[in-house]
Amino acid sequence: MNPKYQKVLSDIEKAEKKKSEIEGQLKELYDKKTELENLEIINTVRSMVMEKDQIMAFLSSMKGGTKPAGNTEVIDNA
Repeated sequence: MNPKYQKVLSDIEKAEKKKSEIEGQLKELYDKKTELENLEIINTVRSMVMEKDQIMAFLSSMKGGTKPAGNTEVIDNA
């Protein structure tokens, strides 16, 4: 076969391999991002000065898109 054609095929193969590696790295980064976001949410909820039933009501209201009623004071540990 033509050497130029062989080189193009080789370059395509290399590019496909790099693409697969980068996609794997990107998936890992998105997973880590989600994990850190979830950790931030957990830390925020834990820092709230509320009883368990108040936290559950707060989370339910947030899930429903309504404004929570009552005392929802948050202590910033930052």
